[in-house]
Amino acid sequence: MASDEPEVTTVTSKGQITIPSSLREEFGLETGTKLMVVPTEYGLVLKKVDLPSVEEFQQRVEERAKSVDVSPEDVSRLVHEARGDDE
Repeated sequence: MASDEPEVTTVTSKGQITIPSSLREEFGLETGTKLMVVPTEYGLVLKKVDLPSVEEFQQRVEERAKSVDVSPEDVSRLVHEARGDDE
């Protein structure tokens, strides 16, 4: 579990911070780990985001496609609508 002792870090001119190594180890933060920054009434909260690999994502899509009746054309249309693209 996380230590109750606060750690101090500094924001660089590029808006970057260094997370102390003890916390990176404790929370499994490696190079390339994605973090979500959540504003709260108390300040900012960092939350580790676990994204699926491309293979896992493709497998999820394939499994979902078996139970949903959507054509590739429907998917394309929905993607373009979401992006605000003109088809």
